[in-house]
Amino acid sequence: MPRPPRERGYVRYISDMPIRVTPLLRGLAAAATLVLTLLAAHPAAADWTTYHGDGARDGVDRTAGAARPFRALWSAQGLAGPIWAQPLVYRGLVIVVTETNDVVAYRAASGRRAWRRHLGTPVPASALPCGDIAPTVGITSTPVIDPRSGRLFVVADLRRGQSAQHRLFALDARTGRVRFGRAVDPPSDPLNQLQREGLALDRGRILIGYGGNDGDCAQYRGFLVSAPADDRGATTMYAVPTAREGAIWSAGGAPAIDRAGHVFVPTGNAANGPGRPFDHGDTLEKLSPLGRELDYWAPASWAQDSAADADLGSVSPALLPGGLVFQGGKNGRGYLVSTTRMGHIGGERYSAPVCDSFGSDAFTAGTLLVACTSGVRALAIDARRARFSSRWNGPGDADGSPIVAAGRVWVASTSDDLLYGLDLRTGAVRVRQAVPAMEHFVTPAAADGRLFLATGTSLAAFRVGADRR
Repeated sequence: MPRPPRERGYVRYISDMPIRVTPLLRGLAAAATLVLTLLAAHPAAADWTTYHGDGARDGVDRTAGAARPFRALWSAQGLAGPIWAQPLVYRGLVIVVTETNDVVAYRAASGRRAWRRHLGTPVPASALPCGDIAPTVGITSTPVIDPRSGRLFVVADLRRGQSAQHRLFALDARTGRVRFGRAVDPPSDPLNQLQREGLALDRGRILIGYGGNDGDCAQYRGFLVSAPADDRGATTMYAVPTAREGAIWSAGGAPAIDRAGHVFVPTGNAANGPGRPFDHGDTLEKLSPLGRELDYWAPASWAQDSAADADLGSVSPALLPGGLVFQGGKNGRGYLVSTTRMGHIGGERYSAPVCDSFGSDAFTAGTLLVACTSGVRALAIDARRARFSSRWNGPGDADGSPIVAAGRVWVASTSDDLLYGLDLRTGAVRVRQAVPAMEHFVTPAAADGRLFLATGTSLAAFRVGADRR
């Protein structure tokens, strides 16, 4: 298997070539170097280019200063279809995608539309064997932006006669111009496969997770497709080794990627239950950027969890300090697993009851904020001892995936149509804002003191903190 291309971080380089200069020129050069270094470390506009902000999926906006009085800034109404994905922010634009296969960019400061691109006819919900997205299925997953190239990657579900095709598009994030498109369907009936998991960028590869439609109907399997971000070469993939199911979907979350480029994805309930061989359902997989399995872990209860649809696949893994990853799920427990020696079946470092969980968690300063269906819950993480303990519980209806911005925890109530801002230390409610109805597992994005929330067929922007400029 070929090695994936080496990916360098998005940095600006200053030449260190030795030159002979006078002391004055040396001083000027040093000053210029300092200025350029500061500009490189603090670009003019903050970006949120991937699901929950970075590959670790920690959900923290580090660009905002202290909290400011909360206020609404603008609202973009009447998009052609509902938004299931998290907004992205790039160079002063906030970008959303819809189930009508539209990609729309707005000016983050004013809400004025910058560009719109329609990528093709979406699939009618009536053509699918089951599901909960209507009236059409188009772009469901959160896209990803490569900050080096400025390319925005999205996967659209396109109508193809009586069938469908999942197609990866690369767009210029600043203009909406399409750079290329390629089919990225795994070897399965595309009508039975839902591309729900957020996209990830890893070492020049775009990672694309697949599961089934809501209801677990028809024949489908879990896949992670790896496509070259430059459109050169073949796609590769990981297929969950089960006869059926084993979805890679994370309730709309995204694969977690560590600094070495290792990929962590959980799988859903699969075909085998008690008394049958292990088939990698209800498993946390460690993969290469090309989809090769490197290691795995599963709870000792994997078979019972698969039989009960109480799987790990409902929530993204959260990478933590100390070489640990936290994994929740539908069975109500939280697990700390080593990222280097995962332990296979029953080999976790620690586990304890936490909650049923869907979506993605957030992590900052030793506190893990868990996306519980019973309301967000804060855990204190002791990475040295590989333990966690309860810190506080938020409102019972704060059931979305939390993020942290301007020192507060921001989480939606999809059941009661509210946006909460909670005190990070105590969980006390500081903001309670009514918003339009939202789709499942919604999570806001944040940059430069602004918060962006997809609300059905609209996008809302709020001021939550001071920007850094």
